[in-house]
Amino acid sequence: MKRLFLALALLSIFLFAATLTCMSVSIPFCSALSSNSLVIGTGAIQLGLFSVALFFLWDTDLRTTLRKLGFPGKLSTTAIYSIAGFIAMFVLLIIVGIASMAFGFDDQYKIYEKIGDLPWYVLMFAVLLAPICEELFFRGLLVPRFGVVVSAIVFGILHFAYGSILEVVGVMAIGLVLGMMFKKSKSITPCIVVHLLYNLLSISVMLFAGSHA
Repeated sequence: MKRLFLALALLSIFLFAATLTCMSVSIPFCSALSSNSLVIGTGAIQLGLFSVALFFLWDTDLRTTLRKLGFPGKLSTTAIYSIAGFIAMFVLLIIVGIASMAFGFDDQYKIYEKIGDLPWYVLMFAVLLAPICEELFFRGLLVPRFGVVVSAIVFGILHFAYGSILEVVGVMAIGLVLGMMFKKSKSITPCIVVHLLYNLLSISVMLFAGSHA
């Protein structure tokens, strides 16, 4: 299985590199890639996170690997940590929002613009699959090896493509909460649940706000 994950990781690198190249060079080969650059580029990043995480996390078979990640874990534990994590995350985001207003800095409109331009299937991917890929990599792989803070910083940097500094800071705050949840619960499940719910809620709010702007 490790060879399969390695192959997928290499494929993701190729697709991402090809997408970047075709965005700057006009050649016949690039016509299909250029028109779908956002979808392919995003998919390549998520495939890379997923495959690299499982390459290092894989242990004997799927059941053993999932057990090491605490998946699915106890329902009661998942519910408790999901609720507590969700509340803690929004408290931190409120603090970040208040701080941004105090300093007169708010560039979140860039996020609204990008989200509003995304096709529905990319948004569905962001809600349903991205939380799994990202939690496996940032929490399952990075937290035990490099700690919660480093994982949160890298998690924030990954979202810099949105062009919003406030988004990066907010995502780092979310990463801190998710990292602590993983360490305390010893399960990836509540992290995925909270991540999925947060993406669903935030995207829904942005689309609603954009449609009534």
